[in-house]
Amino acid sequence: MKTITRIAVCLAVLWLGWRFFQFLFPDDTTRIQRKLTRLESLVSYGPSTSTLAHLAAAGSIQEMFDSKAELNIRTDVGTWNLNGRDEIKTAVLSARQQEPQGLEVRITDPIFESSGDGTMTCIATVTAQTGNSPDPMVRILEFHWRKGERSQWLIQRIVTRKDLEWGTE
Repeated sequence: MKTITRIAVCLAVLWLGWRFFQFLFPDDTTRIQRKLTRLESLVSYGPSTSTLAHLAAAGSIQEMFDSKAELNIRTDVGTWNLNGRDEIKTAVLSARQQEPQGLEVRITDPIFESSGDGTMTCIATVTAQTGNSPDPMVRILEFHWRKGERSQWLIQRIVTRKDLEWGTE
């Protein structure tokens, strides 16, 4: 009985050690998943968000992108074609002023594909709900990530996947 208990304790310690190692040194998909969660929280805001909080969030969003990042996103009201961090930050601030009622964004169902050359592609469902609209906007977006300095993943490009869209068009 002592032998079984010792084996069980050793296995439990090994399992906990492995989980702790994974926590300290996550794989690339886990790192990008955490970045997507962070992006989701930065893009979302409520109606009582202060101007200073808007500026801080826009600056943090800007830091998540590569210096030559591109955004090509189709929405219900138009298309966003943005190039570079500064243009992205300006567009974020402008959008926040146009929607004072708030915005709730969810990024779900990510599917990752690694290229092996320091880049990774992630296809995810993005749902956005403004404070004054009862209907959410749902899009399938393709995120292209590039591993930058210090193994930090940066968004290189975001595009709307037209081949995966559905609707009445």
